[in-house]
Amino acid sequence: MNILDWIYPPTCIACRMKLPINRPAAGKILLCTSCVGLFQAVGQPTCVTCGVSVEDGVKTCAQCLGKSHHFSRNHAAFLYQDVMRDLLHELKFRNKKQIAHGLGQLWAAALKDHPFPEECCLIPLPMHKKKRRERGFNQADILAAELSAALRLPLSKALTRIQDTPPQSAMHPSLRAENVAGVFALTEKIQPNITYIIVDDIYTSGASLNECAKVLRKAGARQVKGMTLAIVEKKSPA
Repeated sequence: MNILDWIYPPTCIACRMKLPINRPAAGKILLCTSCVGLFQAVGQPTCVTCGVSVEDGVKTCAQCLGKSHHFSRNHAAFLYQDVMRDLLHELKFRNKKQIAHGLGQLWAAALKDHPFPEECCLIPLPMHKKKRRERGFNQADILAAELSAALRLPLSKALTRIQDTPPQSAMHPSLRAENVAGVFALTEKIQPNITYIIVDDIYTSGASLNECAKVLRKAGARQVKGMTLAIVEKKSPA
């Protein structure tokens, strides 16, 4: 028990309700029991490329249709909305590292029945060292480490980011692929018989994931997949 909990009682970051002082380890997520139930899982069926929900009978969403990708498929667990959106905002812009650990545990629980390739390895989507110094951590590293421990999957740091670029969120989707072109590189030799799974917090345009997959495939990786905690629901073209 942390004495600071007595001085500054923890509160749920979603509804601001005070949390029990003697909360279990899972309480690191800083959410009350009621708010945990507000996470919305991605509904089935999903796009065979990005993993967003689609209507029955549809295999590929409008945004992925006709586009080539270096990764075979992305799997997203939750929708980027409401509580999830608020939590990730707190994590990224208020540097609340403990939220990443809690979300990683929540994500691992959601993936307990998910089928993984027999030979696979998790790779966190890398962050440039300048941005990592500013934030103090890379949330993808923490999420991937939680998944690796809970699901007993090997973890690799085979990728690094060699260029610092403007945030993807500040750019129009049509410019995001160009923004991350050539910014990732290998740190070790790739094993061609392994399926590499790139782990990140949010899937928006998929540009960073695709660029990472391009580097891995070019180096000889047999297959590259994506796995994201959340995914942004895509609006249908007008």
